[in-house]
Amino acid sequence: MSSLVARLAANNFWLGRYVERAEDLARILDINETYARDDPEGPDWSRVLVLFDDTERFRARYDEISTRSVLNFSVLDRDNPNSIVSCIRSARENARSVRHLVSTEMWTHLNIVYGRARALSLRDIRLSNLSQLAQQVISDCQTFEGIAEGTFLRSEPWCFYSLGKFIERADQTTRILDMGYDRLSIRKGDAVAYVHWNVLLRSVCGYHAYRLRHPGASSPRDIATFLLYDEEFPRSVSLCVSRTTAVLRDLERRHGSQRDASLEKARRALEFALETGPASELTERRLHDYIDHIQLALAALSMSIEASYFGVEATA
Repeated sequence: MSSLVARLAANNFWLGRYVERAEDLARILDINETYARDDPEGPDWSRVLVLFDDTERFRARYDEISTRSVLNFSVLDRDNPNSIVSCIRSARENARSVRHLVSTEMWTHLNIVYGRARALSLRDIRLSNLSQLAQQVISDCQTFEGIAEGTFLRSEPWCFYSLGKFIERADQTTRILDMGYDRLSIRKGDAVAYVHWNVLLRSVCGYHAYRLRHPGASSPRDIATFLLYDEEFPRSVSLCVSRTTAVLRDLERRHGSQRDASLEKARRALEFALETGPASELTERRLHDYIDHIQLALAALSMSIEASYFGVEATA
């Protein structure tokens, strides 16, 4: 690819990633707050920082971990590249760079979402308002995805947008599962466990789909298996990896050549990591270690895509 074409491909890739990241961070904040509604000590916000490996960055800017500081860091902080506002801003900047490639409807909606994000203040991120705010962000991002699905030309830019979306979605599904699985495993009354199962599944819009698979009793292992391996659920890691492979094959066909050897190695390593699975006796520790392994494989694939298609022009 020429440097210009590589830059445009990178813009589409990161457009897909940042929209997905904003949506899934909103899901994680919402589920963390929901889990803690019956806890007199309130939400454990350090979990969110650890989940995104953001503790060091947070400590450099804030004195203590509190509801106000973590929500400000995760939603409003423009100096945190992973905050919701920063993700939406970055998505818009990438879309601006490929304005001639994305549809008018995509660009218009993203500007509306960006305007809403810019208008957010500390008053909007109060704990009592967090669920409503998270649902608004999720709805905005899902609407953008629907518009893209219906209006984006199925050419190379769409391929790179899809690569970014699926890699980010797979990564974020593992984080949501990691956030919730220990809660599901704690021995509590059936009623509490049932509520926590529902919260986790609804946080990924998977409750109805899961119930079609498991109409009777549920278990933490069933939920983990569903989110990791179900080949028909849109947010499962397995389906996202399968779609990523399909897009890479499409790009290979369009370019008329075999994909880079290092990229193929990274893709195979990700598939192998997913296929090996955690041990038959699924524990919190084993699942966490397994999820770490998948996240590292996803990061390696992302870097290989950048090296193969974007070169030195690839930046987040």
